[in-house]
Amino acid sequence: MTGAFNLPKPDFDLEATVDRAMALINRTLQPSLEDAQKVVDKVRAGKPLVAPADLVDQVTRGNRMRAARAVSFSLPSILPGVGTAISAAAVPVALREVLKEAVSAAVKVGLLFDRDLSDPELTRTAVLVVLTEGAVKLDKTGRIRPDAILGRHASLLGTTAAYDALAALTATERQEIAASQSEILRAWALAVGPPLLAGLLPFGFGPMAAANYMQYVLKGTITAATRVFGPAGSVPVAVDEIPEREVQRDDPES
Repeated sequence: MTGAFNLPKPDFDLEATVDRAMALINRTLQPSLEDAQKVVDKVRAGKPLVAPADLVDQVTRGNRMRAARAVSFSLPSILPGVGTAISAAAVPVALREVLKEAVSAAVKVGLLFDRDLSDPELTRTAVLVVLTEGAVKLDKTGRIRPDAILGRHASLLGTTAAYDALAALTATERQEIAASQSEILRAWALAVGPPLLAGLLPFGFGPMAAANYMQYVLKGTITAATRVFGPAGSVPVAVDEIPEREVQRDDPES
C-alpha cells in the first residue's frame, strides 16, 4: 500500500483547497451518538463475551468503507481535462466526507470502551486529540508541530487512556484545546490532502490509489482513538485492510 503514497500530484493548490474546505469540515465534529450506539450495540450483541479491543475492526468497518468511497468525487478525472477540473472542485467535499467518517469511527471506539460521551465539549476535545495524533502521523513534511498546536497539552498525544486525563482537566483547560479546533482541522486536512489529490490523476489510476490511502487514514484514526479511549496500558489494535471488492458496497449500519 505504501507504494501508492508517492504518486505524482496534479498541478493543484492544496492550501487554497483546504481553505475552501474549512467552512465545510468545521461543522463535522458532532456525529449522532444515537446512531453510533446502535452500531456498537449490534456488534456487541453478536459477540457479548469478546473484549472491546477485539471488536474495533467490526464496529468501524463501515466508516473505512465509506471513507474509501469518498474518492468517488474524483471519478470524473478519468476524462482528462474537463473531468479533472470537475474533480478538483469536489476535493473539499471529499475531505469533509473522510473527516466525517474519521470522527464517527472515533466516537464508536469511545462508546465501545464504555466511555460516557454525553458531554459534547469533552467528547469534541477527545476527538480533536485523536485527529491531531492522526495528522502528526500522516505528516511527511515536519510542518505539523504538536506543541505549536496544543501547547502544554501536546503531552496527551500518544498517551494511553488520554480520555481520563482530559476528563480530569478543568473546563478552562479543555477550552484551551478546543480553541485550537480550526488549526487542528487545517493540519489534518493538509496531511490528508496530498494523497487525496492523487485521485485527480486521469484514467482511473488515481482514484484507486487514493481509495487505498483513505483506508490508511482511517486505520490511523482508529488506532489513535483506541489509545485515547481505551484503558491504560492497552495495545493499539490492528485494523485489517478492506478487500477491494467491498469498497463499493455500502453498509448503512456500521
